[in-house]
Amino acid sequence: MEFLKTYFRFTRKERNGILILIILNIISWSIFIFFNDIFSSNYRIELNQFEQSLKSFYKVKDSTTHILHPVKEIIQRQKDTCIVNINHPKYEHLLCIGVSEKLARTWINYILKGGKFRSIEDVKKLWGMNDSIFYNIEPYLTYNNKNKTNMPQQNTKPIPKKIEMLELNSADTNQLKSLPGIGSSFASRIVKYRQRLGGYVAKEQLKEIFGLNEELFDKISPYLYVDIFDVKKLNINTDDYFTLVQHPYLNKEIVKQILQLRKKQGILNKDDLLNNGILMKEEWDRIKWYIEF
Repeated sequence: MEFLKTYFRFTRKERNGILILIILNIISWSIFIFFNDIFSSNYRIELNQFEQSLKSFYKVKDSTTHILHPVKEIIQRQKDTCIVNINHPKYEHLLCIGVSEKLARTWINYILKGGKFRSIEDVKKLWGMNDSIFYNIEPYLTYNNKNKTNMPQQNTKPIPKKIEMLELNSADTNQLKSLPGIGSSFASRIVKYRQRLGGYVAKEQLKEIFGLNEELFDKISPYLYVDIFDVKKLNINTDDYFTLVQHPYLNKEIVKQILQLRKKQGILNKDDLLNNGILMKEEWDRIKWYIEF
């Protein structure tokens, strides 16, 4: 007993402190139990609301599933009626099978300018076409005049576009692209070569452009004419080396010989170039439109 009295004997202050701690613990637990009931109740309410919303969602999804399938079937049937002849495409048919507006215009412009596909696989070479697009539309493409569904073939032949006559030395790239078989690349080459020459003096000079063959020249020649009055000329007696050598008809060796003779003799003329072997007769006939003395 003496042992217990020694260790469990408290002063008045210690008893008061223990009493306060007990009261604080009771208050803390009361607050915890009160708010725990409130939040648990709210959580159960929100959980029930979520479960109800989820059930409603699946109910609506199940009710619309039977509607979506017929819509897909209708779209598929519409695509099946839009068979496209690759060399006689119709704009609305291309859109129907899933081709974008931009690619549809590119396709039709290619055909209007004389392009032609020799097989369905060649469609993959069209600008803007990729493997993903091609494999999606391939089932709806045909090469023959009769389509895959044996439906009566509609008249898909494009209306010939009226081509206006163009003056070769003043036409810009957009005007040149209106010519059959001439796209952005050839239009740019024609203008750049015109700038190097100083202007065209004959339509036949177009054959000197890389890639422009006889067949393409024959297609565009009827729509071209040449005005030679604005052709820019080089002055053999005053222009420097860098100016003269830029012309496609004058190479480095010819220009060096001209400058050497000009330094030795002074003023030059046509006979000086021919008699000194600087230019042959054929070379003179080609360059004479572009030089002056």
